[in-house]
Amino acid sequence: MKRILILLLLSTSFSLSYGQYDKNKLTTILTNGTTKAWSVKGVNTNPPEKSMTFNINMSAQLQKDDGKGGTVSQSEKWSISTKDNIRWFITLGSQQYELVISYLKNGSQYIKLTHPAGADKYEISLFPLK
Repeated sequence: MKRILILLLLSTSFSLSYGQYDKNKLTTILTNGTTKAWSVKGVNTNPPEKSMTFNINMSAQLQKDDGKGGTVSQSEKWSISTKDNIRWFITLGSQQYELVISYLKNGSQYIKLTHPAGADKYEISLFPLK
């Protein structure tokens, strides 16, 4: 009985210490191995970004609303980091977001980015462009 309890505790601690994703998996999801474009949807906000394209060389192209009905392109560098292999963060230019991989009911994958800036906290969702 004591051995079973110890094995159960060990297996629980191992499963809790490692998340489902690692840096390589997240990079592959974001870039599809080379380049991948995403549409941006705001959650309770109207983000200036309309689309983002992530490249494997850690560069990103952001299409932002220019305020006149058009868009302007902006280049940024991006990186992924974590402290515990469970919560992942993406730094896009000077902005840091918590990155969460989510799924719709039909099984399609999308990414939630939450900007944790106190009262200015907001969330955007990235959906793959076809």
